[in-house]
Amino acid sequence: CNRSTREAYWTARFGILRRGNVFASPYEQIRRITHVVVHKDYVDKGFINDIALLRLNEPINYSKHVRPVCRPTEAEDVSKWHRQLCTTVGWGKLFEHGRIFPDTLQEVKLPVISTEECRKRTLFLPLYKITDNMFCAGYDRGGRDACLGDSGGPLMCQKRNGKWFLLGVTSNGDGCGRAGRPGVYTKVAKYMDWIDNVINGELEPELSRSCDGLRCPLGRCLRKEHICNGVMDCRDASDEQN
Repeated sequence: CNRSTREAYWTARFGILRRGNVFASPYEQIRRITHVVVHKDYVDKGFINDIALLRLNEPINYSKHVRPVCRPTEAEDVSKWHRQLCTTVGWGKLFEHGRIFPDTLQEVKLPVISTEECRKRTLFLPLYKITDNMFCAGYDRGGRDACLGDSGGPLMCQKRNGKWFLLGVTSNGDGCGRAGRPGVYTKVAKYMDWIDNVINGELEPELSRSCDGLRCPLGRCLRKEHICNGVMDCRDASDEQN
C-alpha cells in the first residue's frame, strides 16, 4: 500500500496504546513522514521483498515509554528461534470475518517457524511461496495470529539479556488464525545491507509539505473526502467544523 500513497498524507505516532483521537496519550510524539522507500525489487504477487523504510522529518526523543527495538544480525538466524515464542503487535482486525478493529494496541505471542519448516508445511497450499527471505509464525491449531491491518508491524523476540530485537515484519497469510495456515513474515536480517544503504545513501529530495485536503493541528493531512464526513479525524474536531 505504500507504493501508491503520497507521503503528504502520512504521519507517525509514537508512545501510544490507543489509536483513537479522543484519549490523548501524554507520552505521544508525532512526526511527519518525508520519504517512503519501498524495496526496489518488491513484487506484489507473492509479497517478494515486502519491506519499506519511512524517514521522519525529525528524530524521536527516547524515554521509558518510547524506545527502539534492536536491529537483527546474521547471528539471529531464524532457524535458531524455531518454536520459540516471539511477540507481534498491531491494531489489525480481531477476527478474520467482520470489520472489528480494536482501539487499543493488541499483542500476541507466536511460535516461530523456520523457513525450511514453513516450506514443508505449506508446500501444497497455493497462497504460499516461501522464499529464503521469509519465515512463518503461528500455532498448528490456529486460533492466534496477526490479521488484516497488522501488516508492516514487528515480530519481536527477547534475548536472555532482556533486550528485544526485530526478527521479522508482518507480511501476509491465508486468512487469520486458521489451523495449518501460519502467518508469513519478512526476514529482516536478510535486508540489513539494504537498510544501511538507504540510511547512508542519498534519497530523493524531500517532497512538498502541501496538503490537498485539511491539515490537523498535530500535522496529519486529511483527504478532501474525510472533511465534514461525520467522523472526527482531528482531535479538535476541526475537520467537522464548517
